[in-house]
Amino acid sequence: MLSDLKISIRRIARSPGFAFVAILTLALGIGASTAIFSVVHALLLAPLKYRAADQLVQVQSRHQELGPGGLAPATFGDVATGNSSFETLAAQYYYYVNLTGTATPALLNSGEVTADYFKLFDVAPLRGRTWTAADLKAGAPPIAVLGHALWQSQFNSSDSIIGRQIMLDDVAHTVIGVMPESFKDPSDVAQLWRPMRTGADDLLNRSSRYWTVFARLRSDRELLSTNVELATIAQRLALGYPKNYDGWTLRAEDLRRFVVGDYRTGLLVILGAVACVMLITCANIAGLSIVRASTRRKELAIRTALGSSRLQLIRQLILENLILAAAGGSLGVLFASWGVDALIASLPAGWLPRSGEIAINLPVLLVTFTLSTFAGVVSGIVPGFTASRINANDALKDGARGSTGIAARRLRGGLIVIEIALALMLLAGAGLLGRSFIGLMHKKTGLDASRVLSLTVSLPEKRYGNPNLCWSFFSRAETEVAAVPGVEALGFTRTSPFRWGIPTDYAPLNLENSTAAAKLPQAFSDSVSVDYFKALGIPSQSGRIFSPSDDHRAPSRVILSETAARRYFGRENPIGRFITSGGSMRFEVVGVVGDVRRSGLTADIPLQVYHPLAQRTPAFATLMVRTALPPASLAKEIQAALWRVDRDVPVSDVAPMENYVRRSVTQPRLYLTLFSIFAALALVLAGVGLYGLISFSVGQRSREFGIRMAMGASSGAVAGLVLREGTKLIAIGLVIGSAGTFIGARLLQSMIYDTSLFDTAAYLPVLLLAVTSLLACYIPARRATKVDPIIALKAE
Repeated sequence: MLSDLKISIRRIARSPGFAFVAILTLALGIGASTAIFSVVHALLLAPLKYRAADQLVQVQSRHQELGPGGLAPATFGDVATGNSSFETLAAQYYYYVNLTGTATPALLNSGEVTADYFKLFDVAPLRGRTWTAADLKAGAPPIAVLGHALWQSQFNSSDSIIGRQIMLDDVAHTVIGVMPESFKDPSDVAQLWRPMRTGADDLLNRSSRYWTVFARLRSDRELLSTNVELATIAQRLALGYPKNYDGWTLRAEDLRRFVVGDYRTGLLVILGAVACVMLITCANIAGLSIVRASTRRKELAIRTALGSSRLQLIRQLILENLILAAAGGSLGVLFASWGVDALIASLPAGWLPRSGEIAINLPVLLVTFTLSTFAGVVSGIVPGFTASRINANDALKDGARGSTGIAARRLRGGLIVIEIALALMLLAGAGLLGRSFIGLMHKKTGLDASRVLSLTVSLPEKRYGNPNLCWSFFSRAETEVAAVPGVEALGFTRTSPFRWGIPTDYAPLNLENSTAAAKLPQAFSDSVSVDYFKALGIPSQSGRIFSPSDDHRAPSRVILSETAARRYFGRENPIGRFITSGGSMRFEVVGVVGDVRRSGLTADIPLQVYHPLAQRTPAFATLMVRTALPPASLAKEIQAALWRVDRDVPVSDVAPMENYVRRSVTQPRLYLTLFSIFAALALVLAGVGLYGLISFSVGQRSREFGIRMAMGASSGAVAGLVLREGTKLIAIGLVIGSAGTFIGARLLQSMIYDTSLFDTAAYLPVLLLAVTSLLACYIPARRATKVDPIIALKAE
């Protein structure tokens, strides 16, 4: 075996050009596969970083029309007492809190959790402790457990933080613990945790499904039987409380699915694209190896005459390809490392779940080793079987041709057909994704996000508990910010388009309890200041926008989006009409404004109801500032203006509004980028493979071409002969690839938006494959016409 290894290395060293092309081709294919598998492994395969993570589930409500949701507090109690499947059950919801008394006030995301939360995840604190039963009693002093990142950033990793008091919403909380760096809540959102202290009224709530519930299955229970039990509980609740549970059921899902969200299907499709590239890579190397083996007929014949068996010859050729694959795999790991770094750097922070776990680790390296071995064996065994089927006597005769015959030629042609078919499928997929993405980018957002800076302001509840105090702050803040040079318009909004919203039930007056009202979709409820529409460039359609007179002394008024007005009042004029929310209040419609795709460019246009900020004044709002200069250049001045009103008010999430609009298409942009890279790589590999095959064929048939031209054949006839050989392979590959495309395109349905699978414009990149393939045939065909008959015949 050692001698075979030495011989293989010497043979490779004698063909540096072949080795360079083979290693680079393998490196590209294996590198792309490794990079994408590192993402897939982190998101879909690697166990979650909790003890016995396969026993953790998320419990959710699910409506037959509205889809999944959380659990209402009372439902959580029903599940906790009515099930026998869960070892531990815990709930959480997020709550913004202001951290003050530090160098810079900060807005934090607090995880409000039930008693058994840390027990559920079986995690011990890095410092201090978590809560006990005494900490959960009514009237117990407020406490908090810090996340590791918050402990580092705000408290310099000080051990003395345990037992100290910090100010959250102007209320002193005693820090009792710090969690380890490895612990994150499943959504990786919470920066600290506080025990949920619910009142009796909260626990009777059956309509607000805002608790996210997690559970640990008992070791003897499976998900299927658990869901049967949950469905039984849901049926019992529907009978007892039909108003709250009609059409709803309960279901548990693997926690990994909750963490990964809607990325599973897209990543698996991308992984399929990588597999296509890997197959093309193997086919290319196999074709190159067949060509190389055909030039070694005499060498192999001599080895056969000296007693080498067919198995030994095959082993020798496979070993050579394994050496090439090992070199290509090693270089591919380097390419993959660069690719992963570039991918993570290109993604917005926190956008991709588990992005911090994406790395070239041991499982990924094992896959790289497997891919390299697979590529080496597959690309070596095919030419090995072909080249070993030689007749030693014929091969050793003088003038024997360096050809492996019709079978080898057909095999090389078959490999090229496979490459073209797979490349066609990838190019068609990239075309569909590109067409979809272009369509998304041409959708009107309904607002003008250019030169708009977004800032989140959170008022401490203890000092701003009165809405009048909140309104006073916002009014003074608008005056201060408006005085900053370069500010053109500004307005406050309770929520933030393209980030988050508050879905609320609304209905036309006198229809709120009807069947028709029950079928109305929820609308996003917002409170905005007078110049909000001007700041974001949202056009007025009819009626008027808010004025300073729409304050707490005026009747309750609203402005509707165009779609909301149409759904509530049809073709009737909505101005002067009334809508209600829950039947408790009525609001006069004073205007209609344009629709805003606030849920993102990939979502449908939602209904929107705007209230005057002066009538519904929150303690938490987002400031939108239109500037004459680049928005980021005014960020510090605008923050300083807000702090001149109150230095202890946290100002966070400072970013140009365009960032949030672009972020709404980050996922389709990522899919398009990756798919396009693989399609381009497949195009290059298929073109190189076809060029290599035709070039080799021309070289092998130089004597034939010389004879033809000596007998009077024109250059065009010789070129046509070569082109026919190539175009035949191209045509077969395109036909097979087209059939595979229409099957594979259906896998992309969840990744494309408002684009037909049969959109002809989406398949224009396929023309690039045809042109590239024809060019790969034309160049060697043209070279065939340059054959000198005399020189070709002398060489024989």
